[in-house]
Amino acid sequence: MHRALRIAEIIDQISWHTDRGSLPGLALTCRTFEGPALDALWRNLPSLEPLVNCIPKYLWGFGFQAELILLRPIDTKTWATYRKYASRVHSITQSGDPSPIIGHLRILMLSYPYPSSTMFPNLQCLAWNSNQTHLVIEFLRMAFVPSLVSLDLRITSISPALMSILSTIGTACPNLTSFKPQVDDPTLNREIAPFLTQAICQLHHLSSLTVCELEDPGMVHVTQLQSLKKLWLYIGPSFLRRTGLPPQSLGLEHLELLGLQAIRLNHMTDFLRCLRTVRSKHITAVFSSNVFGQQSDSMSGFCAMLLERCDNDTLEAITLCEQFYNTFHNVYAQPSDFGPLRLLRNLTHFDVEAACTISISDDELSELVKAWPKLKIFRLSCYRDPASTVLPTFHGLIHLDGIDVKFPGNGIRNYGLQELVLGNSLISSPLDVALVLSSLFPDLPEVNLDLWIGGPLDALFDKPWAMEQWKLVNRLLGGFRIVRTRCLGR
Repeated sequence: MHRALRIAEIIDQISWHTDRGSLPGLALTCRTFEGPALDALWRNLPSLEPLVNCIPKYLWGFGFQAELILLRPIDTKTWATYRKYASRVHSITQSGDPSPIIGHLRILMLSYPYPSSTMFPNLQCLAWNSNQTHLVIEFLRMAFVPSLVSLDLRITSISPALMSILSTIGTACPNLTSFKPQVDDPTLNREIAPFLTQAICQLHHLSSLTVCELEDPGMVHVTQLQSLKKLWLYIGPSFLRRTGLPPQSLGLEHLELLGLQAIRLNHMTDFLRCLRTVRSKHITAVFSSNVFGQQSDSMSGFCAMLLERCDNDTLEAITLCEQFYNTFHNVYAQPSDFGPLRLLRNLTHFDVEAACTISISDDELSELVKAWPKLKIFRLSCYRDPASTVLPTFHGLIHLDGIDVKFPGNGIRNYGLQELVLGNSLISSPLDVALVLSSLFPDLPEVNLDLWIGGPLDALFDKPWAMEQWKLVNRLLGGFRIVRTRCLGR
């Protein structure tokens, strides 16, 4: 054997760069490769099926009522093989249909003859993205180990056993830094809230949390976590009615991202109103626009409350999004609705692309954006009502920087713009457009050619020549960039 293969780091690198299908063969090559190859093969499992397959098929059978059974006990040698592999598992992600293995899995967990904490002693990440979570209680009980730092659970239905085990997460997994219980049915939130609250109140190292509404002790605990950087919170209609906390008694002080989701935008406005302050770099609001009775002034009220409760020096990014990307029941907004946000001088990211239909002229666009000198990403609505929506033009975009389109090389440039969506605009001279864009936005990699939704703009699908014109613009931009880079290199 070459001397280089006696270095453990080299053997590890060979194993990690070997195709997954070739790892079993590599493990059988020699003892030197066996351990590192098995480590690479079992470290990240795409499903639970490999664990079930550790038990020989001849041990499984069916009873008189066609129920799955063990035909004989699992012997010590088989358990040794199982533990040899299970101890190497660091992450498990179950995304496919678990139905074919649930029966095997439950029997396997119940038959384990050693302490439960020894089944997955090195498990760090668990993601259960399939349904039937309530049927794998035995597996969850074994997988909730102290080494776990990331837990993602999809909950489609509940059972007393599931809710009981949820309440043990805080003591079983005290080192969790990321916790994401996904409740598919919002009507279940109130039943699950007490059990999630108990678990979360015992977690002191969370940096990322996605959760439905909590009881008051849970909300108090969450707002006091200095380690928490990312919080996604579902706000139910009854959340503010049932809380017993004094108004403005809570504050979110150390966040990088605050994500809010509710049926109505007004529910999120009310939630922000009950807080004392919010210090977060990025705020995202996801709502449903097809709710009967959505108020026309909900957007302006939400923006006003953002300004009132958020730390103006900290907030850098705002994203508003309609949950189902609904083009038929979307919220209508005016540029004045976003007027309060003009005082956010550090804003670099403003995205309402999928939130509302907004009618905005060139002058209104200029008035809005000039208040944000650090802006890098600006996404307007991708919806258009042909009867009432006014859209800004290409000239309006250029004039944001006070540039004369006839003299684009006059020294005024925007180096911050990274994305520009102009796929719906009709142009006659790709070369002229490319020259102007290259002069004004030197760091723009290309024009995003995604089409907007709604109205006559969809007719561009029937004009392939229009899209070809824009593709030529992008090729020219790429060529200009290469020439500019080479010139600077010289």
